[in-house]
Amino acid sequence: MFLVHASAAQQFAGEEAWKVLFEHEGVRFLYVFYPKADAINDGVVMMLQNQNKYRVRYRFTIVFESPKGEVSADVEGSLEPLEMKTGDADGLFWIPFDDKRSLGAIGVRNYKITRADERMQFFNGQSRCP
Repeated sequence: MFLVHASAAQQFAGEEAWKVLFEHEGVRFLYVFYPKADAINDGVVMMLQNQNKYRVRYRFTIVFESPKGEVSADVEGSLEPLEMKTGDADGLFWIPFDDKRSLGAIGVRNYKITRADERMQFFNGQSRCP
């Protein structure tokens, strides 16, 4: 699992706000942390950038950790060649806790990227990033 601690996220505006989480099979996973995204609870937005010259499908589980436990969400979709997706309209925005819990860490596990013309197989590899 790739994991970053929310306390390490910096608050900026614009493109410098995006932090690279990792890159796999030509798709870059970025995120931005929003403290009090709904005026009360922390939020996270991911951006996926396909740097390939072919269409890909993606699948992963995003994990949100807090001192009181964790929640996760499964994500899947596709990206056209050189396409970027981000935000709520693309299913890449979350407010994982609605009880004022602080977000401690964000992680991605069970990730898989395949060419759109290949059969998608689930990847159960997990890596950890400090």
